[in-house]
Amino acid sequence: MVATIETGKGAHGVVTSPNQKYVFVTNMFDNTVSVIDKVRNKAIKTVPVGEIPNGISIMP
Repeated sequence: MVATIETGKGAHGVVTSPNQKYVFVTNMFDNTVSVIDKVRNKAIKTVPVGEIPNGISIMP
């Protein structure tokens, strides 16, 4: 299944949580990270972060 999910402006970095339930997307021009629920195919939270977030990683 393919879904279009709206995030912030300048979506760039993307990473999936270790449990495969969430996707995190950096939004370079909004200075935020969108949290996407993969089951619902919906952005469930927007987290403010530092300036111009252009990448994201999850450390075990």
